[in-house]
Amino acid sequence: MDAFLKLQGKAKEEFYQAKYNYYKRFNLGILFVASVMFFILLVPDWQVAEQLSWQTLLIRSMVIIPLAVVVLAYRITSNYRIMSVISLVMVHAIIWGNIWAGSFMTDQSYVNEGFLFVSFILLLVAFSAPPFYAMVAQLGLIANILLADQLYHFPNLAVILSFNIQVILLLCLLDLVITGFYYDHYITRKKLEFALFHDPLTQVFNRRQLHKVMGQGHDLSFLSDAIAIVIMDVDHFKQVNDSYGHDEGDRILQFVADCIRHCLRGPDMLIRWGGEEFVAILFDCQPDQASRVAERIRTSVEKSVNGVCKITVSLGVAIYQGGDCFETIKKADQALYVAKHSGRNRVVCYEALDREALEAAGISGHADA
Repeated sequence: MDAFLKLQGKAKEEFYQAKYNYYKRFNLGILFVASVMFFILLVPDWQVAEQLSWQTLLIRSMVIIPLAVVVLAYRITSNYRIMSVISLVMVHAIIWGNIWAGSFMTDQSYVNEGFLFVSFILLLVAFSAPPFYAMVAQLGLIANILLADQLYHFPNLAVILSFNIQVILLLCLLDLVITGFYYDHYITRKKLEFALFHDPLTQVFNRRQLHKVMGQGHDLSFLSDAIAIVIMDVDHFKQVNDSYGHDEGDRILQFVADCIRHCLRGPDMLIRWGGEEFVAILFDCQPDQASRVAERIRTSVEKSVNGVCKITVSLGVAIYQGGDCFETIKKADQALYVAKHSGRNRVVCYEALDREALEAAGISGHADA
């Protein structure tokens, strides 16, 4: 359960941002409810003082200001660091308002109960914050008790501190437990998301990922001005399965996926298209670069040792000109078919083909000049 404490760098940032995103609406709701409750404390103020003074009415009304700051920040940013600090400070602002309002009362016997109640509010607000932030906010209650003592001169300050410190430490521990439970949920969700958009055998993307990033009309042009699509197929893969078995065939697919991955750049997308076919989307890639990347993949697969048998791949390349990207994938597939038909273990670019080459491979249609 404490695995989240070992997170570092980007993984830590992603976890706490996801935690805030998960609880942010709950966080805002709690702050709104706390503000309403702070305002309606006018009723017990009136009961204790037996009159409604303009000072307490003014102080209770001022809760609108910190709430407005939180709502404005909520609309501007979702950064967990900023919002966690603002939310926790707002709760302390409510505490300061209560201390101020109580200074106009002759009876402060209910003040300690107020600190306990606010500790619980802090716990709820801290659901969306990192544990360290929550602990600092909870420990800040001790400073608030000491501040209140300057105004109220508690006769039993030691008892109030002792009791509240125990509660604060318990709530800090509880916040760690809650964060640990959310971490379990977070990891489960990440695994499910990975399984939804990745091929379980090769760990590369599946077709769902392409549908996820595509715009309306299967358009990819908003992602890059220069996109190339490469489709690859393992040569004679059925013979590998027949001769060595499907387990070894799976090893070959994993090997090919690794070879392709190592030849691509970070922004590029690799998809297992189905069976022994893979599709690579190359972003910010000019036509001559696309051919070189494809040739690098072909060479890598041919010359690398896979531990099963010698294997090669055939590749078809097409340049995306906008519109439906599946049309470009279809062109790359036609170039792949020509590569298969003309001897395998080679790269063929769709734009370099003419009608005769397509017809010789048994494909109707013509290449764009």
